[in-house]
Amino acid sequence: LVMITTLGLAETPASPSPPATLAWATQHFKDTCSSCHGADGAHPIPLPGNPPPIIAGQYQDYLVQALTEYRDGQRQNMIMAPQAKDLTDAQVRALAAYISRLPSPLHVLPRPEFAH
Repeated sequence: LVMITTLGLAETPASPSPPATLAWATQHFKDTCSSCHGADGAHPIPLPGNPPPIIAGQYQDYLVQALTEYRDGQRQNMIMAPQAKDLTDAQVRALAAYISRLPSPLHVLPRPEFAH
């Protein structure tokens, strides 16, 4: 498929992004994210310097914000920025939904002022 632009130049449209489904998010996590964050998102691969965080079970809203900021250049990280740069908003939300539901060792500590 070739389109002619207003300048008369031939242009091939970009490949459409895959649909942002749970199946897509599951496969994308396995193919991409797991290489640093671990197959389950809870056991990151030790890297020198700044090791990847545990992301399994992280708040969905936080993951959306972080991935969007990496994608848009508001957060700088030489590994995450290129990984997020081509994600659509829908893909970011799908990944965040998938990752937030992974079993996690993360937990919220009780706040002493609310303890009984």
